Amino acid sequence: MLEIKDLHAFYGKSHVLHGVDLVVNQGEIVSLLGRNGVGRSTTVKATMGQVHSTGSIRFKGEEMVGLKAFQIAHKGLGYVPEHRDIFPTLTVEQNLILG
Repeated sequence: MLEIKDLHAFYGKSHVLHGVDLVVNQGEIVSLLGRNGVGRSTTVKATMGQVHSTGSIRFKGEEMVGLKAFQIAHKGLGYVPEHRDIFPTLTVEQNLILG
């Protein structure tokens, strides 16, 4: 479902992610763990097209690198950043769809 190979990400001229590989199969739940500054948020931002990246990010078999963030979201890939409020009367699924 989501396959990331040799992902590199950049903030301007700063090379901040070096060769990340990750596979998430349909139905799996995966967590990115690590201390501050190790690249968890940058990995997600690169996956969503919010920072410049190279390598391969395939979602449902389709390449995402080079697409704009809104194009990636339209294909069904998304995330909810930390510290975002939720709607307490909605289900988790409904909150994610709206997020």
